[in-house]
Amino acid sequence: MDRPGFLFCLCPDAELIRQHIDDRLRQTGQSWRKQTFWADEELPDAFWQAATISGLMGENRAVILRKAEALQASSWSKFHGLLSAFRPHIWLFFCFEKEWAKGKPDLPAALTKQKFWALAEKRGWVWSSPGLNRQGLSAYLRDWAAARGRTFSGSALETAATLLPLDAAAVKNELDKVELWAGSKTTIEAEDLSVLSFQPDMDIFAFLTALQSGGRDVQIWRKVLRSQMEAESEMVLPFLALILREARILWQLLHGEEKKVWMPQRVKQSKQSLARRLGPDRLARMWTLILEAETDVKSGQLKPEQAFESLILGLLELFSSTGVSQRGPVGA
Repeated sequence: MDRPGFLFCLCPDAELIRQHIDDRLRQTGQSWRKQTFWADEELPDAFWQAATISGLMGENRAVILRKAEALQASSWSKFHGLLSAFRPHIWLFFCFEKEWAKGKPDLPAALTKQKFWALAEKRGWVWSSPGLNRQGLSAYLRDWAAARGRTFSGSALETAATLLPLDAAAVKNELDKVELWAGSKTTIEAEDLSVLSFQPDMDIFAFLTALQSGGRDVQIWRKVLRSQMEAESEMVLPFLALILREARILWQLLHGEEKKVWMPQRVKQSKQSLARRLGPDRLARMWTLILEAETDVKSGQLKPEQAFESLILGLLELFSSTGVSQRGPVGA
């Protein structure tokens, strides 16, 4: 037996589960027909037939049970007979897609009491992933590029890992656009990321850190985000709201209100360090710049991309040690 008799997939990201199942099926070197059923509905007779009866032509069948966490407690005992025998042409996948609690999958007690669950744990027939995070997204992007004979430049990789959402299906859609845009290029550069859609979960702290440090990184952010403001002008207000939220967090951390800020300690320490470097006066000025940009957009005084560029110039001046911006004029 070269493969598990069955497999439990624990991940809150359904696209990552799909990709993992496809990878496991591909590794067998055989072709498989996938049949998908949903546990949040009553399991039909077709499910039990698909999971037990081999096809007359000897085809390989992957039977995928989505949302397995929704299965009724009394139903788990029905799987004893089904999972006690290895069926060479049938591979059953249980997909648990519920959000994790405290960094761990929340599994039904009725499942973990079953002998087949203990067997799966013992033999390594359980795959789990918490989903994408910023660190994991970088590795995900490298793997994606390598599978296509491409690479990301260092700055492009860092920027993409910051801008892209932490959702594998959305990432796939965005990378499809990048791949099409890049054409035959083997190295994806930062400018190729201009086709990315703005995402509300982007790491604004990374953006502010780039603004403070200046140099190439901030120019990449500036170009990518300005392209998005020009393409989707309605995105500028959510973007401003995110920066304002980050400014509030920095203000709280600067004034000893750490307990009101919930985030990993390592991240909190980094933000405290930035808040101290900025100080109360520059943080207060930061709020003013953001609100001025919002007013300019809402009043129609400036186009969204102009307000964005004006904000960037103001923040660069604010963050620079000399207090004097070294950047070009608005729209440069």
